[in-house]
Amino acid sequence: MTDTICCGQPVSATGFCDVCGTRRLARQPAEPSSATSSWAGENVYSLPEIEAREPSLLTDPTYPERRQHCGSCGRAVGRRIGRQPPIVEGFCPHCATPFSFLPKLNTDDVVADRYTVLGWLAIGGLGWLYLAQDRLLPDMRVVLKGVHNPTDELALRLARKERDTLSRLDHPNIVRIITYVEHPNPRTGRPDEFIVMEYVPGQSLQNLLDTGEKLRLEDVTAYGRYILAALDHLHGEGLLYCDMKPDNVMHTGGRVKVIDLGGTRAVGDRDSAKVGTQGFQVDDKEIAERGLTVRSDVHTVGVTLRHLFKAARKHEEQPDDVAFAVQSMELVLARATAPYEQRFASATEMSEQLDGVHREILSLRDDKPRRMPATRFAITHQRLDTSLGTVPAVDRWTRTEKPDGSIEDGRPSAPVAAARLPVPRPAEFDPAAEFLATRSITAPRQLLREYEKAPAESVELDLARARAHLELGEPAGARRCIDRAAAMLGEWSEHDWRIAWHDGLHALASDDVEAALAAFKQVYADVPGEVAPKLAIGFCLELQGKYADARRHYEVVWSREEQASAAFGLARLCLRAGDRAEAVRHLDKVPRVSRHYDAARIAAVRVLLATLGDRRPKASDIDEAARRLPQLYLDGGEPDGEGRQRLMATLHEVALAHVLRTKTRTLFGEVVTENHLRERLEASFRVLADHAADDGQRHVLIDVANEWRPRTKR
Repeated sequence: MTDTICCGQPVSATGFCDVCGTRRLARQPAEPSSATSSWAGENVYSLPEIEAREPSLLTDPTYPERRQHCGSCGRAVGRRIGRQPPIVEGFCPHCATPFSFLPKLNTDDVVADRYTVLGWLAIGGLGWLYLAQDRLLPDMRVVLKGVHNPTDELALRLARKERDTLSRLDHPNIVRIITYVEHPNPRTGRPDEFIVMEYVPGQSLQNLLDTGEKLRLEDVTAYGRYILAALDHLHGEGLLYCDMKPDNVMHTGGRVKVIDLGGTRAVGDRDSAKVGTQGFQVDDKEIAERGLTVRSDVHTVGVTLRHLFKAARKHEEQPDDVAFAVQSMELVLARATAPYEQRFASATEMSEQLDGVHREILSLRDDKPRRMPATRFAITHQRLDTSLGTVPAVDRWTRTEKPDGSIEDGRPSAPVAAARLPVPRPAEFDPAAEFLATRSITAPRQLLREYEKAPAESVELDLARARAHLELGEPAGARRCIDRAAAMLGEWSEHDWRIAWHDGLHALASDDVEAALAAFKQVYADVPGEVAPKLAIGFCLELQGKYADARRHYEVVWSREEQASAAFGLARLCLRAGDRAEAVRHLDKVPRVSRHYDAARIAAVRVLLATLGDRRPKASDIDEAARRLPQLYLDGGEPDGEGRQRLMATLHEVALAHVLRTKTRTLFGEVVTENHLRERLEASFRVLADHAADDGQRHVLIDVANEWRPRTKR
């Protein structure tokens, strides 16, 4: 989704314009670094503890020959000739600039009268990394970082940039700078510059890959959220990271730290030397056309997570259970690494979808919901059901044909569903967002009149108009509004999932299920962490008779969010299969806190009493319905209201038919007779007659009551 437009290009809600570098909106962090978002007290983003082992110091600090280049002219220097070893210190044969790739510090050196060098820790992209002990704080270790070649002006500039960048950043997922010191070079006597950084014990993500560490899928999505939180902070400071890869992320304890910020640059800077790693960075063509951008940072995160996710899949012990979430993650990675226009516009946007996939993985593992605290879709108060969750209407008995015991499964038609599927939240930047948020009326015709008073025309206003037309059964009016909204977005409309979503709704309203399914699949590809497109896809598949695939989508929606529409969808599929018990089980899962709890309980009673094909309810089904019926909240709490009497009449009808068919004499935990059940039926219909809408209906119901009156001997 394109959150806003600047310089003719989309800008995310928390990012900068890729062209001019201007922040368009106030930043909202992608995720609090503590990641305490939870469900039922569980830390959703908990990572396994990585043992803080003693660091493995280099015993032979040999600089890689392939990386030896002159700091002035950039040509290769010191390369071996024949059997001679490479030269690590000397003068460039091309421009005579001195070079040195030897470590500048040795074990037991004391830097700035405070830091005792313990050894060579690693060879970084720009310089040697030394492990040191703080002499004033004996329990504290630090990392000293300098440059390999002190005559390499580019390296020096990048090192100073890293120093300046780290000194202004304060984020728990970014390595912390402690201070900056100088130390005399033992060969030249000139001071070398060193950054003093916190020592991060643990392992880099690349090391976890190299050692075959057993990663879980949810570890990878958690890594992604922490990394994106760090990059979101950088972007909020007007900086790009540029060189994300598994080497530059440390797993320390149960946390994640992004390290090596030497490649950072200002958003919009197209003059500084390009820093990045081939295979992770975007291609040269994009860099030439657009430079390095927030979206190119997103690309590097996508490639990083793809490497990790591929490794995690090899160790997955529940592949069938989490298969759907794996598909969702693949879509997140595909969009993160897609061409510029299709890619996530910001770290926040990607993080939001990754959050949904992370919760999907966890929920599919243990069947416990992990609802998202924020979503691109508003909570809908309507469910995809038209009759199963309602008390049978009185015309069940007043029609000419007699009831046969069957029930409708309540599946809405495609046009009805188009008006009941979730609604996207209005984008906050939209000129009409505040106006739309204040509309409290729900009658679509009145809403259309209200929309005429809007302060400005906008994309969100036209999409709201389109939904009102769909509720009124006016797909042509909806089409005009959707097309007008797309025209406002121009060429970006084909990359905006809001347009695709409303295309899907319009197709449903026009009974074009195939087109609706294609549109909703496009939305799923754009926002894979959202539940709404999965619900819509499931419904379309149900309409097409692809019940196994529909079930799979409904189950994912249910496991993540416990949406009643998914429970009713699963119940419908069970009814078609003649599985009464399973249908009731799905309906019973709807939690008490749901606004659809009572509808689900009513539906369960109706299912227990229904004839499913040639399967009539058994005595145990009838008894269970009788047990449940008094517990239903009906008629506003009235103990003997019309709705309860209609369900009671249904219960006694089914019970009498069962007694007459099977000669059973025990129901409801008591001995029953035909006349006893007839008396109960007669009483129910006389009460219903008292509630009749008019005299004609009342007379019919009295006739029905007389038909059920106990037979007397002549």
